[in-house]
Amino acid sequence: MEELSSVRPFSAATRQENVERLAQEDFDLLIIGGGITGVAVARDAAMRGFHTALVERDDFGSGTSSRSTRLIHGGIRYLEYGEFKLVFDACSERRVMRKIAPRLVRPLAFLYPLYRGQRPAPWKLRTGMILYDALSLFRNVQRHRWLHPAEVQWREPLVAGRGLLSVARYYDAQVDDARLTLTTAKAAHIHGAVMVNHARVTGLVKAGGRVVGAHVVDVVSGREIEVRAKVVVNATGVWTDRVRELDQRRERPIIRPTKGIHLLIPRARLRSQHAVIFNVPRDGRHIFLIPWGDFALIGTTDTDYQGDLDNPAATLDDVDYLLEATQHTFPGAQIRYDDIISTFAGLRPLVSAPGSPSALSRKHVIMEGESGLVTITGGKLTIHRLMAEQLTDHIQKKLAEEFGVHVHSECRTKEPLEGARIERIQVSGVDEPVGRHLIDTYGGDTAWILAYVEENPSLGEHIVPELPYLMAEVLYAVQHEMALSVCDVLIRRTHVIYERRDGGLERARAVAELMAPRLGWDEAEIERQVADYAAQVALTQQWRER
Repeated sequence: MEELSSVRPFSAATRQENVERLAQEDFDLLIIGGGITGVAVARDAAMRGFHTALVERDDFGSGTSSRSTRLIHGGIRYLEYGEFKLVFDACSERRVMRKIAPRLVRPLAFLYPLYRGQRPAPWKLRTGMILYDALSLFRNVQRHRWLHPAEVQWREPLVAGRGLLSVARYYDAQVDDARLTLTTAKAAHIHGAVMVNHARVTGLVKAGGRVVGAHVVDVVSGREIEVRAKVVVNATGVWTDRVRELDQRRERPIIRPTKGIHLLIPRARLRSQHAVIFNVPRDGRHIFLIPWGDFALIGTTDTDYQGDLDNPAATLDDVDYLLEATQHTFPGAQIRYDDIISTFAGLRPLVSAPGSPSALSRKHVIMEGESGLVTITGGKLTIHRLMAEQLTDHIQKKLAEEFGVHVHSECRTKEPLEGARIERIQVSGVDEPVGRHLIDTYGGDTAWILAYVEENPSLGEHIVPELPYLMAEVLYAVQHEMALSVCDVLIRRTHVIYERRDGGLERARAVAELMAPRLGWDEAEIERQVADYAAQVALTQQWRER
């Protein structure tokens, strides 16, 4: 078990203690936003020795950071737009993440098939592959290689369609985005950051025109808290402008949200040992087929979005866009609407600029307002650690020059991420798929899950049939992963919501009843939890309402 013995568990009970600390202590740094960028900043700042707090209005990673294509990748498609620095940084961070979080960030082989008459031109793709290796400093898992159609026919028949000229094979990496965000949040906690999810910022505290804290409401109890900090960071992704408006109400919006949706399809219907990058016939955009356990993930779209930031969902048009490309590229699979298990949608916090959303840069920006509010936005999952390093460098300089707060520490986040190493442990008492799932997900902390099952065999029951998740994971989520709702457990601590057509809704009450005594829920709260989860399940199927 990797948690240090002197560190309080990352539990619901510890969260309540952290709420008290928010009210009583003065912080060097307060971070608003518990997505991957915010928690990475919290880890970096805490490791350097700053007294750090973070508040997240929902759950860690509940926004974009749990709704991505689940890749840590260099972004080969950005080469087409001349984004060489972005690709170099992403390839460098891919290498760093594979080193510091090897259990969570795993190499994934990709195929880029080239068909007759398809963009890009063969010479351009060959040049791009060489450049991709070069920007990786030739230190990827392997350099790219080209497969001839005959070799593809026996290695990956799904791709071997008519008109196939050749296939480029190269490597990127795969990640469970929600678990990476949670693991980073736990690591920040281990280093002393005060982490509080389900805590909504309702206003900023000012003194002499400077931001010196935030008004926070504990969503669980309704308690209002004034949190004091020398520096406040806005790391809220697509909600960036909402926080900026709390500072200066007439601020020009800087975020241009775009929506990306994904389809989850049984892997038996799209059987591939590789990830595949392919084009959408109607506009030439690149999309992915990603193997994900027993499923295939297809995505993503990239369209301007002006709807509800809190509840994006796939539409029938979105689904048709991806399905059309899938049917065109893999006609033998005969994928239809009925093959789709679920969908999910995420919003990208792109910095506003004219032009097509697909052509917008994924670069990030760091800015500071007249009041001292520091904002970081843009970027992508792959470079979150680098974004946090650059922001924390800025904060370190600001704290030293303006407040006389000095720490004698540089960035340490290239050190191994706590809770993300590969573990060699023996698992007994559960079947092989469950054991593999537990080790891949929890590493050394698998011992907690097994101990719960040994103590109470009923916790060895599957949350839903045919999926490897155990009821013991629900208990672990509350006591070691700061889960406070059924949604926290079934969407982000596990992925039950996406892996069953009904989202496992029939088991939501059983999950709520297991959580209830640990969180003080009465019958009315159990009903509310189930209803909230049902609403999220409905979003995964909303596109079917034609």
